[in-house]
Amino acid sequence: MLGKITLPLAFLASLAVTPLAMVLATPPGDGPALVIVPPWTDADALLARAGGRPLGPRRAPFAVLARFPSPAAAQEARTHGAWAVLGGGALAALCGVSDV
Repeated sequence: MLGKITLPLAFLASLAVTPLAMVLATPPGDGPALVIVPPWTDADALLARAGGRPLGPRRAPFAVLARFPSPAAAQEARTHGAWAVLGGGALAALCGVSDV
């Protein structure tokens, strides 16, 4: 029974990510950025076109932690197909950190 509920809940949660990201989207600064991408997009190619590079050995199905040479390059990822690019402050807020 739990398996029948898990997949629909995961799907609904994934639909909530994009509006939540738009609400929390602060322009990325010089630090790491969370790039939310469609699942059918090659995240590495998207980052390369925008001048960024992935951080860390693992990534989520809808997002990748990345570093960009400038905040403008991070925003450029949206023109290449990213749904949202969240700066460090928004990323901390998503994780429940309030003293950033």
